[in-house]
Amino acid sequence: MNPWLTAGISAAVVIVVLSVRAIIMRAARKRRPRVIEQPNSHYTSQLVLNRDSSERWRCIPLDRMHEINRGEVIRLIAKLDQYGIDGMAMRERMFLDRMAELNPPPQDQLPPTLTRQDAFWADPFGFEHRLGTSDSGR
Repeated sequence: MNPWLTAGISAAVVIVVLSVRAIIMRAARKRRPRVIEQPNSHYTSQLVLNRDSSERWRCIPLDRMHEINRGEVIRLIAKLDQYGIDGMAMRERMFLDRMAELNPPPQDQLPPTLTRQDAFWADPFGFEHRLGTSDSGR
């Protein structure tokens, strides 16, 4: 038998087998129900967290603070206005978070996007406490 004829027949067999396999796989894929991923309600984007933090820091009532802390908060808010939240060091963010926790604004001065019923305003992991509670019970 001619070697070219043998190679042609074997190539045709391979093509037929692969075509049949592709048809079977396509039919199996059509029978399988589509799986749609559920929305992840536990994730909050960094952009939203930064926006909420910025609003929370701007609502810190300065009239109830010590003058040293007040000066530092004013300086950091000015830095926030000039460079944005990414231009602040982690230490500065932590300081403003602590000041916002210790000096919550009155309910009538909260921006419409923030309420006291929210967990410490925007905490994606649940580590921070609700406003108005103390840690003395631990």
